[in-house]
Amino acid sequence: MKNTKAIIALIILGFGMILFGGATFQVKETEQAIVLEFGEWKETVREAGIHFKVPFIQNVIFFDRRIRILDMQEMTVITADQKRMNVDAFAEYMIEDPLRVYQAVVNERGAENRLSTIAESNLRKVFGVQLLQNTLSGEREDLRRSIQDAVTIEAAGLGIKVVDVRIKRTDLPPENSAPIFQSMIADRNQVAREVRARGEEEALRITSKAERDRTVILAEATRDSEKIRGEGDAIASKTYADAYNKDAEFYAFYRSMEVYKNSMKNGDTSMILSPDSEFFKYFENMGGQ
Repeated sequence: MKNTKAIIALIILGFGMILFGGATFQVKETEQAIVLEFGEWKETVREAGIHFKVPFIQNVIFFDRRIRILDMQEMTVITADQKRMNVDAFAEYMIEDPLRVYQAVVNERGAENRLSTIAESNLRKVFGVQLLQNTLSGEREDLRRSIQDAVTIEAAGLGIKVVDVRIKRTDLPPENSAPIFQSMIADRNQVAREVRARGEEEALRITSKAERDRTVILAEATRDSEKIRGEGDAIASKTYADAYNKDAEFYAFYRSMEVYKNSMKNGDTSMILSPDSEFFKYFENMGGQ
């Protein structure tokens, strides 16, 4: 009898635990949930803790409330100038309205798939109206904002809040790399030729000015030297004239000695003169008679 009562008590306890388990559900700090009754929404629960529901009639679907990362697959986009490029991007998002997510895509996996489609579509759309050069320049931040704004608006209708959209990498496909690089090299060479031409023009201008300044300086130096030489010659002539006037005989003797020294200093000078020439008058006697 006692065993029967114990068995009945255990059965009642087990049934009570099952009933209690079916009538409660726990929401964690990182979760939010919606309660459905025969498939119809009854309430949205965002507070963490133990909550009650009607067993076997109501069921609960949980959704993450944290910021999640959607790492999109690398895709090939075509720019406005019909250039192909590979884009690798990711998005940060969170489920803001779990009821809308449930009504639109049922669960988190469906939300992620739909958001991926939205992001890829807007990536292609924004890159499709841009030239390749713009996508590789400093304007890429503007492109990112345009993509994020478009994805945010479209995802809001699903109950998803887009926190950020980032472009990790943009690469040119191998078949496009060579022509693009050749075009960039041609552009840089054109710039180099223009800079070099300006440099040569400036060098020619500087050289011409230097030559003109040199000619002017040399002309002025020649003029000044000729003036100084003339003044020196005038002083020398005056000095010679004064010396001649003071002692004409000594001056004649000095000039003759200078002529002897200059004409015979090499030791190989040959002269044919008459013995009674005035040139040898100081060789005849010390008096020069």
